[in-house]
Amino acid sequence: MDTSSTPDTTSDLTTDRRQLFGLTVGGGLALASLATPTPAAAVPLPSAPVLPERISTLSGTLELNSTLAWHLARRVCPAPTPSIVADINKRGYNAWIERQLSWSKIKDTQAKALVKKHLSWATKTTKEVDKASHGQSWRAGKAMSVSRTIWQIYTKRYLYESMVDTMADQLYISADGKAGSFVGWFDWKVLRKHALGKYSDMLYAAITHPAMQIYLDNHLNSVTNPNENLGRELLELHTVGVGNYTEDDVRQSALLLTGHGLDWKKYTYKFWEWNHYVGPLKIMDFTHPNASRKAGPDALRKYLWYLAHHPATARRIARRLAVRYVSDSPSDALVESLAQVYLANNTSLRATMRALLHSDEFKNSVGEKWRRPQETMAAMIKAQKPGTIKPKGKQSGNLWDILGTVEWLLSTGGHVPRMWPVVNGYPDQARDWMATQDMLAHFDAAFARVNWKDKEIPVKSWASALGVTTSMTAEQAASRITYRLTGYSWNAADLAVITARLRGGYTGSTLTKNQIKNRLPLAVHLVFCSPYFMLR
Repeated sequence: MDTSSTPDTTSDLTTDRRQLFGLTVGGGLALASLATPTPAAAVPLPSAPVLPERISTLSGTLELNSTLAWHLARRVCPAPTPSIVADINKRGYNAWIERQLSWSKIKDTQAKALVKKHLSWATKTTKEVDKASHGQSWRAGKAMSVSRTIWQIYTKRYLYESMVDTMADQLYISADGKAGSFVGWFDWKVLRKHALGKYSDMLYAAITHPAMQIYLDNHLNSVTNPNENLGRELLELHTVGVGNYTEDDVRQSALLLTGHGLDWKKYTYKFWEWNHYVGPLKIMDFTHPNASRKAGPDALRKYLWYLAHHPATARRIARRLAVRYVSDSPSDALVESLAQVYLANNTSLRATMRALLHSDEFKNSVGEKWRRPQETMAAMIKAQKPGTIKPKGKQSGNLWDILGTVEWLLSTGGHVPRMWPVVNGYPDQARDWMATQDMLAHFDAAFARVNWKDKEIPVKSWASALGVTTSMTAEQAASRITYRLTGYSWNAADLAVITARLRGGYTGSTLTKNQIKNRLPLAVHLVFCSPYFMLR
């Protein structure tokens, strides 16, 4: 048996969630369509230390037994797999983290090649896309949105790609709307460039990028008619947050931003001296004489540096990262400690993530995060070992046909990459993804991924991808697929349900070809619909 398939080391919404998934109070999976099976013991696994059992508000009374390597993979990787876990164990926890933090040293040949071949407009400036598309530069935004799924599935830079999306929600710009022509450029020029760099650099690059200028209307901000959208969101969303500034600060922030706009002939950011407010500026504890129109760029650079290094901003960035990677309710102590690391390291996101991943609170947070639809989709696809993509369409035609089935399923789940209609980015707490409609959408998406032949992303059969053969008993196959797909060692009662789904009415000692062909997909679908799979 492939040892990568076995362990290397062995709210208020809880009740409704458990009922929705058909979980009994004791943690067993219950299916009305199946007779109650005789509990079967799990196949013995190598004896080794395991993580402390963790029962969170999301998992209820469900016993979650996992390994530190699997825990790291589930949190850091858009689509964790046993091979990634094996690599963590081979390199060592600390060394693997350091390698991921040094993302530029990791070759990402396949992901890069696929994006370049099929969605190259996501990697170009607006001017370049406008020329290549014959005036349809808006296609760049949708190309970037589709490309996110390719990066999530095929990347080797797991932490980096995860951070690209995390910071995209921090400095959010929708791919579909008035900034659509510029948001693909924003993705690689701002987010991808600074994802594990300094937040102060990322913030300055973001505010001086045409995409942000247009998305938050700063190109309409003038001395005679100030527009406060960017000045307000810069304070409320991008830095210090509500409670740390006044309406007078918002007004002053907007005035400081006057003159910063666009050169529409070149489709680039430009500072227009004639449109810049002149006069002393005071925003919170930041002051600038702003004595001439030429002072605008200096005022902006110093203002953004002040905001990026503000303790309130440090806590907001720390909390965002902690919510993304640790739990929906990280402790104040963790947030404060990460904020101090952020400030001590000149707003370094790399240093902050290093401290987070080495913290005890992270290591002990098994089962305290819920997967969002993009993560469930990427994980389900990656589990079937895709080799490439074979789009039906081109970026110059129907962009959604490049990954049509996947894009449609993500839309039903309300999580198409960078398509959130609100300026604060996609939510990242379980309560926002656990409504009945969300669960039904996931069940349907899982059914589609298991049973439909997706021509855009050719994959292996489930038997081949999971290594299930006729030499295995139903119990052995159940133990194998549950662990490979979730990274948790299921308890006997829950494993027995998967075993019964695999076995069906057959009574033989080992699986038959018909069982593998007809019943394995049913078992895989049930695993994907379980809380074990949803708890990342």
